[in-house]
Amino acid sequence: MWQHVQYNIDEQINRLMDKLYQKLNKKLDTLTYQANGDHNNRQRQWNPKHQQRIINMTDIQLTNEQIKTLSLGPKYAIEQEPKLYINELIVDTENAIRTLEPKIQYTYRHLAIKQIKRISMTGKKNILHKRHQHNLNEIKKTLVKADNSKAIVIIKMDILSKKVDTFIKDNNIKQINKDPTEKYQRIIQQTLQKSNLIIEKQNQKYLMNIKPAPPKLNVYIKTHKENEPIRPVIDNTQAPSYKIAKHINKKLHSLTCQTHIIQKIPKK
Repeated sequence: MWQHVQYNIDEQINRLMDKLYQKLNKKLDTLTYQANGDHNNRQRQWNPKHQQRIINMTDIQLTNEQIKTLSLGPKYAIEQEPKLYINELIVDTENAIRTLEPKIQYTYRHLAIKQIKRISMTGKKNILHKRHQHNLNEIKKTLVKADNSKAIVIIKMDILSKKVDTFIKDNNIKQINKDPTEKYQRIIQQTLQKSNLIIEKQNQKYLMNIKPAPPKLNVYIKTHKENEPIRPVIDNTQAPSYKIAKHINKKLHSLTCQTHIIQKIPKK
């Protein structure tokens, strides 16, 4: 008797959840359609002279599909085929369902199966052609950001290297014979060991980069200037002093933000 009642309850829950999912899917489809419509309208009103999203400084001929994809920005990721991640998705979903109460696991498992089937069927329509994806990956090897704009620049690697060499020569930057990263790492480690009053001993190990590396040079192209020079952008997240500098900066910031009453010393 109880099994029959539980079966009816599960059926009612499934129907209700299906209706809710249908409503949500309709809302998402409507919002997606509106967003695409607004994006298309913005593209029609877009003035390429003032707001270029793609600046091609090479002789590479881009297809309309490539231009559309690159216009989405440098952080856009090409969608993967469902077969590449569907097994991982199933395992993660099952693990999440097992953390729920046993009474509701069947209901959520039923809904999850429907959603996974939907992803595996509809995802194939949005996949870029393999040849187009390969060509786009080849183009991305020559992509850099433009300075003072959201545009991306397509430039040949040899030309980019010449621009970097020109910047190094113009600013009298000299090459050193030995990488000082390990030396700086030792100095910082020794300094931390002598700073117990400022930084607690148990926290010192978290302020050291385990595998330090020299800062990396990234470049932006100043497309608004003559000869399109570069603007250097240094990534020092792997540098030996990065974590300790961030920690000290946070401490100093908290101290300087505090309000203090200072009495002026009268002039004699």
